[in-house]
Amino acid sequence: MVQRTSTPPRLFIAVELPEAVREQLRQAIAGLRRPDLEAVRWVRPEGIHLTLHFLGETLAERMEDIHQAMSQAAVSAQLLTLRVQGAGAFPNMRAPQVVWLGLSEQTDALRDLQARLEAALAQHGFTKEERDFSPHLTLGRVNGRLSALGLQALAEGLRQAEAVEFPSIPVDGISLMESRLERSGARYMQRRLVRLGGW
Repeated sequence: MVQRTSTPPRLFIAVELPEAVREQLRQAIAGLRRPDLEAVRWVRPEGIHLTLHFLGETLAERMEDIHQAMSQAAVSAQLLTLRVQGAGAFPNMRAPQVVWLGLSEQTDALRDLQARLEAALAQHGFTKEERDFSPHLTLGRVNGRLSALGLQALAEGLRQAEAVEFPSIPVDGISLMESRLERSGARYMQRRLVRLGGW
């Protein structure tokens, strides 16, 4: 009898968002759902995280190495606060592929934390991210290209999303998250939590 091998868990390291921020994200996304933007696949608010490093399919036995790397990165980090500010699209608003909200305030401290995490993971044999770290919250992904009316609707929707008053985001820890693809969409589970500053 042939035994089926299970797929390794799909992992990433992220800052989890407070429920109050998710509620505001829900409102921002609702305002972006327009007839000319049917080509955009919007992210469910409960699936939005501030991703620091995407690991992808990773053998379960590597979780301890990941946990050690997270602890190395977090032990000297201070608690920090972020604010949602700015909105846009990658690579640009003329040919959007990823729709996002930006982050401000202590982003330099966040970049330092992410760089320490990258270095610690590299020491444990994990591949560094190819792209530079750009702190943002992904709202949606564009399938194909948007029409001129779609681009106009997106720009207007993002202006309205920017006007939403978001609560601040306190960052006191980083989480190892697992993403499981199910029929209803992706489901996210926290596998490890490491507090900043070792508390």
